[in-house]
Amino acid sequence: MEYSDKQIKDLLDSIYEGEITEYDLPEDLYYAIADYLKKGLYKGFGGTLADFEGKDLELLQELRTNIYMFSAAKTFKEVQDIASLLTNENGERRTSKEFNQIGSQTYDNWNNNWGKTEYNTAVAQATMAGKWNEIQKNKDLLPYLTYSTIGDACDICAPLDGMTAKVDDPIWDSVMPVNHFNCECIVTQEEDTATPTQDDEKEATVDEVTGNMDDVFKMNPGKDGYIFKDDHPYFEVDKGDEKFAKENYNLPIPEED
Repeated sequence: MEYSDKQIKDLLDSIYEGEITEYDLPEDLYYAIADYLKKGLYKGFGGTLADFEGKDLELLQELRTNIYMFSAAKTFKEVQDIASLLTNENGERRTSKEFNQIGSQTYDNWNNNWGKTEYNTAVAQATMAGKWNEIQKNKDLLPYLTYSTIGDACDICAPLDGMTAKVDDPIWDSVMPVNHFNCECIVTQEEDTATPTQDDEKEATVDEVTGNMDDVFKMNPGKDGYIFKDDHPYFEVDKGDEKFAKENYNLPIPEED
């Protein structure tokens, strides 16, 4: 993420002085988060808004809006978290030096640790969203999908390996890859000669897998039009903040890149 050491210091100093609060958020941090995740979105989808038209463009616009909304929610939660460090466990206000030290560690966790995982998720979900549009275009000739697990460590998805079902089967509403952080699984589209998995086996397998999945992955980015589901923890706010959240925390969503 492109956010300089000076910007980090200015962010922490401004939070310490009360110039930045959870209700007066820093646009530069918001845009830095959004731009970073948009790069993942465009990498996964295969291009920017200028490269598509029709349904592909409509879907990409929805995904892009979701990225901005997620970035605003993350900015709110991050500033809230850093501001909570202004006092220590005894309720005493930390010195500027103490606050900057612990605040920079917290910033690093939000944007370098979690941020990298979120970027990879954006790439993977955008890839599958674009693939879903292609699947829909070709489903008359290729009406089945087969799940393929990739990697030896994919314990969550392992039961799905080799499962075959119609493109329009509702199971793809919840187990369309990706199904967890750093998931690399795929689906392949098959001709009508494919052998579908028996209903009882399919239902039992899907129940087993979704029982082990985080709720934020129980979706289909191509059908739902988002990368990050609305029950992601960043989107959870207190009742008093609901209107603020609906207004995207007073942070603008640019019409163009």
